[in-house]
Amino acid sequence: MRRTGKLIGKMACVSLLIFGCEVSNFDLQENPNYLTPESADPEYLLNEIQYRFQHFMGNMILNTDDVMRYEAMTDTYPSIVSVDVLDGSSSKEWEGYYEALNNSRTISELAEGDETLLLHNAINKLLVGYMTITMVDYVGKIPYFQAVNPSEFPNARLDDGEDVYLSVLEDIDQAILDIEASTFKFSTDLFYASDKDKWIAFARSLKLRILVQTRLNSSSIGIANPVAEINALLEGNLIDTEEEDFQYTYANVVEPESRHPYFQRGYVSDFGQYMGNYFMYMLKDSKSQKDPRIRYYLYRQAAADPLIIPYTTCMDEPNVVYCYLGEYYRGLDHGESRTGYGDNKQRTVYGLYPASGAFDEDQFITASKTTNLNGTGILPLLTTSFVKFLSAESALTLGTNGDPAELLEQAIRASMHKVMAFGNIKSDFLATDESVDAYVEEVLTNYANAASDEERLDIIITEYYLAAFGNSIEAYNAYRRTGYPSNIEVPIDDNNPTFPRSFPYSADEVQVNPFIKQKKNTERVFWDTNPEGFIK
Repeated sequence: MRRTGKLIGKMACVSLLIFGCEVSNFDLQENPNYLTPESADPEYLLNEIQYRFQHFMGNMILNTDDVMRYEAMTDTYPSIVSVDVLDGSSSKEWEGYYEALNNSRTISELAEGDETLLLHNAINKLLVGYMTITMVDYVGKIPYFQAVNPSEFPNARLDDGEDVYLSVLEDIDQAILDIEASTFKFSTDLFYASDKDKWIAFARSLKLRILVQTRLNSSSIGIANPVAEINALLEGNLIDTEEEDFQYTYANVVEPESRHPYFQRGYVSDFGQYMGNYFMYMLKDSKSQKDPRIRYYLYRQAAADPLIIPYTTCMDEPNVVYCYLGEYYRGLDHGESRTGYGDNKQRTVYGLYPASGAFDEDQFITASKTTNLNGTGILPLLTTSFVKFLSAESALTLGTNGDPAELLEQAIRASMHKVMAFGNIKSDFLATDESVDAYVEEVLTNYANAASDEERLDIIITEYYLAAFGNSIEAYNAYRRTGYPSNIEVPIDDNNPTFPRSFPYSADEVQVNPFIKQKKNTERVFWDTNPEGFIK
């Protein structure tokens, strides 16, 4: 990988899904493959940004699925959060981000004085802004203001996360104004088909997310009165219907591979991971009834009793919390290093939502042989449910408008409805409205009986965690922000686990950019003001 200021060398690919272009070194003369404002097509560039966006966000989610116990972590934190995580041969999130940032700034330059590109540039700023704050949330300081400008800054310096956040907030405000003023559409908008009201709802919801995310250190981004700022957002257009949910929809296309990443993992070949026992316990056993979403989230491949093989190795281990949950929900505890039992076809895998795999009807068929939705799933990025959970957290912790209990109920019901309606399937095993009502009633009773606001916040974030399946970015941020769910499983094979409060920089970038030094995973991002050892 080239320097941050030099890595954007394969921008002139013929189509959105073909990336076979030559990567040139910017130490050479002017790069013929580099799309300048004079040679670039804004439609193509924005198509490319959409592709880069979903690829980046999807892979960042995969990076923390096991950290957040949705999948089982089968190693230690230092091993899985290594210097190669953001520089892997398949994902290359670091490189993808800066390619998107390069395209973004080219679009912005093209849009100067061109009213036909107002919507293009607004969408561009929102998508790349979302990627940018995600980069900050994962690695902290990043090259930003000097980045992708190799002629002036061959080695871009690191910028403080709060300064980057502030710049993104300014871009969001400008994007809203530009959307309102725009009269020309973006012909291949993969998210909202150029629906201006939906883009504004997303922009305002993204701003709400940022303000709640930074509530522990809001002054660092120049927010003197976050309550007033959030209340102003709550009074206006936010994502509050499924039609407005900000999500990416995958296609049933094999070449190039365009199916949901979970589907690729669980249905194209034998499942190479394990689902997390803690997550499955929370769905199956943490309340008086099963979570109504369990058959949608999870698919059991086999009705084989795992107490014989291989789980006999964990039954008598005092540090193993769950081992086997029963009813053929077959996964591993958090930090369980004993793997490779040859039970790939018997493990619980991803289900119908959000991967578009199989709905669990007790069919107990190997995932690859099931009747399923062929991976045409979704990446749930900022949904009605998420916005309601954020609003509930804000109302409880900051005193913003709204009743936290009512917002909590709305958030749970929005998640339930979205999951239960997914795929429009028919089955005798579908969840019922009565089961949803009973679930909600139990949560609200627990909330009403909570003895403190901290206990109440624990309930809100725990339900957020369960609703955020398919987007562990939300769970990773909420866990660092609040420390909840409080009952989350600690790694079983580590006497002194150190939870990754951030991820490392690209190893290649550290090697070539003298302004970037590798850091430890104990380093906290600017909005995480909680003490060391706060979470495990």
